[in-house]
Amino acid sequence: MEKEFHILSFIFFSLIVSVLSIPPTVVKQTPNIINRFSLEFYKEAVNKNANKNLIMSPLSAEVLLGLLSVGARGDTQKEINDALRMPDSKIIKSTFQSTMEKLKNIQGVVLNVANKVYVKKGKSYKLATSFKSIAVNQFYSDVENINFSKTEAAASIINEWVESKTNNKIKDFVSPKTLDPDTRVMLVNAIYFQGNWENPFNKLLVRKSKFNKNKIDKIDIDMMHNNEDFPYADLPEWDSQILSLPYKNNDTYLTIILPRKVDGLEALEEKIYSANIVDVLNKMRKTEVNVGIPKFKIESTIDLKNVLPELGIKLIFNRQKADLQHLLKNHEQIFISDATQKAFIEVNEHGTEAGVVTYLKAVPMSLIESHIFTADHPFFYMLMNKDDIIFCGRYIGA
Repeated sequence: MEKEFHILSFIFFSLIVSVLSIPPTVVKQTPNIINRFSLEFYKEAVNKNANKNLIMSPLSAEVLLGLLSVGARGDTQKEINDALRMPDSKIIKSTFQSTMEKLKNIQGVVLNVANKVYVKKGKSYKLATSFKSIAVNQFYSDVENINFSKTEAAASIINEWVESKTNNKIKDFVSPKTLDPDTRVMLVNAIYFQGNWENPFNKLLVRKSKFNKNKIDKIDIDMMHNNEDFPYADLPEWDSQILSLPYKNNDTYLTIILPRKVDGLEALEEKIYSANIVDVLNKMRKTEVNVGIPKFKIESTIDLKNVLPELGIKLIFNRQKADLQHLLKNHEQIFISDATQKAFIEVNEHGTEAGVVTYLKAVPMSLIESHIFTADHPFFYMLMNKDDIIFCGRYIGA
């Protein structure tokens, strides 16, 4: 009887918002294959979760898929590599090693990225030597043997690790019901982010406003306001505006693309899916903008078994055809039984304590000379480090 191989992708994202100062050049010209996958992932996640606010990290899924590819062979590996747009394991290893190193060295914000491989305890269940070496040295993964048969204890061990990597913000992530004696391997990726704006939004300027979910339905929200110099551009070809709000290190920023029409998000997304996002970001220039963006909180759970097949990754879930025998030394037939991504984002006006206390700025400035960017209807957003998408999503109202 074939055994199950569980893969769980976990993300926790905590975003503490403040206002901006501009990086002189926020993106590079080189097309980014990681961003290409990110936008394709976003598209399929939206298709499977219509009419919902969303937060996701395609990067987190990519990291685990890249690691999984190392232990795959044949058509199973080819499906993963094709979806990642990376031709072979050599490219995958170098790409993700570089990505992990870059993320671990980001300054000025808290960004913790961690991988963990849990392996069923027992002499018969050892990671293949080459797979373990790559997991540890290229993907910076920790490896731990665990008794999945004792589901309560195993869940407790995994949850403690998750808590430690998310500043104790996420508890009880794994339910004992998720585990069973047939579980052989579990791959987990955790990303925790906390960033403070370069200049915090003034709490005194947070006002109750109407958010237009569509042309008919409106809801009450807390709208944050400020007037500063921001990276900004009009996108007439998309009938939209784009705005970036950098954090204190100026290399990490939240970018919002706002359609001009209340019901323009779907049309905008269709343009984004086929775009080179780097080219779009390069259109931004520092200019004065009168900004209004909502405070919001989003939690999303995405079933990757619905999303990944739409990207061409199907065989890993096939009990009979999955070729993942090079993860374990015993070459046992295993397949993916579960693939889930959970994410959380909170956007508000606060910065660090010092930032809030010391930020005293007279507002408003002259609106005649300013661009106006009021996100009072559905929009697309990305949290990026330089030109890499770490998180992305859509806000369509509570």
